[in-house]
Amino acid sequence: MTARNLPKLDWRVVFNRAAPPGSRGWGRVRAAQLVEMSRAMEIAAWGQTLNALIIAYMMIGRAPGHHIALWLAGLILLMHHISRTRSRLRRRPIHSIPRKTLNVAAYHSVLFGFVWGFPARYFFEFASHSQQLGICVITATMMAGAAFIFAPVPAAAAPYVLVMGAAATRMLMTSDSLLVTAIGPIYTAVMLFMVMVNGRAFIQRKCLDLALEERQEAVSLLLREYESSDADWLWQTNAKLAFQNASARFARAVGRDVEALEGSSLAELLKSVPRTDQNLRRTLAAAEAAIARRQPITDLVLPVPCGDELRSIELSARPVFSKSGRFTGYRGVGADVTEARRAADRIAHMARHDALTGLPNRLQLLDNLESALAAAQAGGEQCAVLLIDLDRFKSINDSLGHVAGDHLLQQVAQCFETVISDEMTAGRLGGDEFALVVPIVESRGELEQLCLALVGALQGPFLYREQRLFVGASIGVAIGPDDGDSVEELVRSADLALYRAKDGAGNDISFFDASFQARAEERRRIELALHGAVDAGEFSLHFQPVVEAGSLGIHSFEALLRWNNPELGQISPAKFIPIAEETGMLGRIGEWVLRTACLEAASWPAEISVAVNVSPRQLRDPGFIVTLVSALTQARLEPKRLELEVTETVFLELSDATQKMLQQIQSLGVGLAMDDFGTGYSSLGYLRKAKFDSLKIDRSFVQAMSATDPESTAIIRAVVALAGSLGMKTVAEGVATDEQLELVRTLGCDRVQGYIFSRPVSASSARAMLGRNRKRAAA
Repeated sequence: MTARNLPKLDWRVVFNRAAPPGSRGWGRVRAAQLVEMSRAMEIAAWGQTLNALIIAYMMIGRAPGHHIALWLAGLILLMHHISRTRSRLRRRPIHSIPRKTLNVAAYHSVLFGFVWGFPARYFFEFASHSQQLGICVITATMMAGAAFIFAPVPAAAAPYVLVMGAAATRMLMTSDSLLVTAIGPIYTAVMLFMVMVNGRAFIQRKCLDLALEERQEAVSLLLREYESSDADWLWQTNAKLAFQNASARFARAVGRDVEALEGSSLAELLKSVPRTDQNLRRTLAAAEAAIARRQPITDLVLPVPCGDELRSIELSARPVFSKSGRFTGYRGVGADVTEARRAADRIAHMARHDALTGLPNRLQLLDNLESALAAAQAGGEQCAVLLIDLDRFKSINDSLGHVAGDHLLQQVAQCFETVISDEMTAGRLGGDEFALVVPIVESRGELEQLCLALVGALQGPFLYREQRLFVGASIGVAIGPDDGDSVEELVRSADLALYRAKDGAGNDISFFDASFQARAEERRRIELALHGAVDAGEFSLHFQPVVEAGSLGIHSFEALLRWNNPELGQISPAKFIPIAEETGMLGRIGEWVLRTACLEAASWPAEISVAVNVSPRQLRDPGFIVTLVSALTQARLEPKRLELEVTETVFLELSDATQKMLQQIQSLGVGLAMDDFGTGYSSLGYLRKAKFDSLKIDRSFVQAMSATDPESTAIIRAVVALAGSLGMKTVAEGVATDEQLELVRTLGCDRVQGYIFSRPVSASSARAMLGRNRKRAAA
């Protein structure tokens, strides 16, 4: 940057209202202004102190004492604040600041202006003629000093001059002379002009200084690069681009001797590079164009044949011009970066491949899928992406450890090689999820055969320390562009298909169907609606009675959750409960159910209890016991009138913490019931670890019970006998006919629940039902 091409600095730039058009790094200029302003404040502080003492000395005995004290206190506080700001600036280097930071100095200058305008405005009328002259001189001196001392920041100097000028003008207006009064605005205008001139000159000078620093840094950088590595060298050419004064290191790097290198040119060196890569061809074309325009070349990496190998050399150079502007050649630095490039290639491979299996990772897979999809769309063909999830990997990983899991994943990766063709790309997305990109799909039947081959190959057995491991896989398939015309849509479609395949028992294949998207959208809408359902009061509880098998009198009610959303309508618990559990919202919903059920049960007769379903996730929450105690206390409900129902799935992950939670619940006096007994994963051993108060026989056994299905009858009889021996009550669920009622009573079930007595009803209907039950009991 020279004086000829300095940026145009109009008043908006000078007063920090804008930066010059097209300028870069203007924040550095502002930082220089602020630093210079800080230095000027040190000089100004002494002058202000002296002037303040003179004015205070003159005004003692004439102006009110509290005015003088107030003025001095304000000046001291302001100077203290500025001193602290200056100290912070000295403690840390400032390289660049935004425009608003520099404007803070302008705000400070306004405050200084008001403080120093105070004597001219308020002390002037108390002063004698000689003292008034002194105040005028000091005011004029302070204004002139601002035009020079504060010149680095015109945005700060100008407000100060304006405020002081207004005070001086007001002071001179006390004279009867119009000429004397006019001195104030004229002097103020002159000082503002000086602020503008001095400020512009400082900023232009600083621009030149910063430009010189940048050039010095560039030279220093080149020298440091040269001195830090023996592999670096300096090189130059003449105006015809022929190499001159070639170093031995440069010659060895390009596989030539010094004489041969000096007999060649930069253009010949570029032409000798084998242009096998499209990116390299573009890079060389750009370099040749820059050389033709006599522009700098930066970090140009050339693969140069050197014996039996290709060496990578990196060249950077700037054009050199004579004083008359004539091009005289290039001067630059070079380096042998062969090993660095090889390391970079290894890093690039690691960035796009999975470290454990060596397969392409998600980034590489998505790139290949994007290329396959673009080719399919251009050629009117089809491609496909397969998402593959291992079925029993988690149980193997948990039981045998991560080392076994990693070993298994490596063997799974090798299985792809035996099934897929060279055109396909198999990779690992993460965890136990893999993907396969099929660039050309001949037919759906061929794709199905590929999926079946993959399922068969991934079933195992796989060996780990002489153990045979069987895994299996679920596969979701999406075909592009039919199932998605972008990579994101295609992967989302395959993910929906995989979700459907995993619903089965494993080793399943699912092709994407448009209905999957509708179900996913419904699930998404339900999930979004769930977030505000509790606060919006959209949930309600219905109650289904549980009656004594002998007397048929109501023993308790089971609380059943219902959800009515204004947009989605009535939503089945079978739909929203799993979503709430997966998304972590079931805890809050379950707490609402528990508290609401306890409050409602508190209004019932003392002998009637309420049953509330709780999920395994709630039992794993350490805070659940606190919530339970709070709900009972708030409702003033006796613990024995509450029974918590858990399903057999709680035993899938029965940890010590869960078992302790069940014991704490019973220690409170709250009952425990095992719901849907006989259909899940329980074993008789679990009944020893967690003592239940009752077992609820699943409705599937009750509804199948008849003379033609003796197995269900035998199961119910066995459950009743087991419960009786363990001191538990039995509840037969789903009783809908008189025949079923008579059979469960004959088999010895203690209590009965089902449509034969009542469907789930509202809280008010349940209270009415209890009233009728009492009347029958009294009769």
